[in-house]
Amino acid sequence: MFSVFKGRSRARMIYCLSAALALGEAGSAGAEGLTLSAAEALALRHDPAVEAVESRRQALDEMAVASAQLPDPLMKAGLISLPTDSWKLDQEPMTQVQVGISQKFPRGQSRELQAEQYREQSRSLDESAQDARLRIRLAVREAFLDVVRQIKLAEVNDEAIEAFADLEDITQDYYATGRVQQQDVLRASVERAKAEDRATRISEDEERARAQLAGWIGDEAYRALEPDWPSLPAPAAPDALRAGLVNHPRVAALQQQAVAADTGVELARQRYKPEFGVDLTYGARSGYNMDGSGRSDLFSVMLVMDLPLFHENRQDRYTAAAVSRSSAALFERDDMLRTMTSQARAAASARERQLERKTRYEERLLPDAAFNADAALSAYQAALDSLTTLMRARITEFDLQLDYVRLQADFLRTQAQLLYLEGEQK
Repeated sequence: MFSVFKGRSRARMIYCLSAALALGEAGSAGAEGLTLSAAEALALRHDPAVEAVESRRQALDEMAVASAQLPDPLMKAGLISLPTDSWKLDQEPMTQVQVGISQKFPRGQSRELQAEQYREQSRSLDESAQDARLRIRLAVREAFLDVVRQIKLAEVNDEAIEAFADLEDITQDYYATGRVQQQDVLRASVERAKAEDRATRISEDEERARAQLAGWIGDEAYRALEPDWPSLPAPAAPDALRAGLVNHPRVAALQQQAVAADTGVELARQRYKPEFGVDLTYGARSGYNMDGSGRSDLFSVMLVMDLPLFHENRQDRYTAAAVSRSSAALFERDDMLRTMTSQARAAASARERQLERKTRYEERLLPDAAFNADAALSAYQAALDSLTTLMRARITEFDLQLDYVRLQADFLRTQAQLLYLEGEQK
């Protein structure tokens, strides 16, 4: 009896310490436990990945403005036809002090197309930022559900420890009166010890899950959580969900990249057009003419253009490369759409099966197992059945309750995945 009392006292001490810690955490964090929506808001508030995408998008917006402008003009200054025998500016009539300016005009519509390509790439990053937020929300939901799962498993397992401890007391009393053998006492003690060992493993898994959640929300992950399972919006019907995947931010980002690649093809074709340049030069002359009059200053205007005549190994290659990049972007979009469609089919099917199992557990398995366990206990107390039957009934009851907790977590996890595929932003 002393060993039983010692085990029960240790269990009570662990429970009291856990309760005190939970109350301390709840008191420091607030009266209410951490909710899933609050965890999502914390994760999304200043996420580095989203901020990085936003910074890249802003950089592309700035590049779009800059690339639409004309190149900076070039200024030139120098001496022309300076005589080397005297180095005098007024000796020869051809000697000039020249100051000029030149301006280049890029090929065709290359400036407008380059700016448009930057804007399309910016829109792609905007969609990528939306997808990053969705993926963060999914990751937080999965981590949060893992923590809740361990908490719920611990609750069921605590009931199992208490039930097997009570059963150990009963068998101990029956053994003292000679009604049962010592084997019954030992078996009840072993089952209680197994439940206590499972409690340790559950605690380890909860610590791991909270550490995973802390990667998204920091120390708030170690607060007490709301006691009930989180509520998630119902996902769209499978057909509607698959039809809407084409508008998912992840697919839309790839679509914008394909559009930008198409613009790149048009940009490459501008290389077949000439690039123009205008050169304005003013030449100042010193000295006098033979008749004593001053020498006139000179003004020059030049038009410069290149001639893209030999384009087989230059312009043609640039265009072919741009066409290949455009095709690759479309293939990436189609591949992503195919992958997400497959994921949507699998998740929708899994959710349907999980819903069937949940209904079966709630309507049949859990009530029947509880009734069977109570009946077996009554039969054992009335000496109408053996401890083996009672233990089997109790073990089956708690195993089903533990499985139901895991099933509930898996069901909500699948629902969170479907909401991500749906592109749910709420």
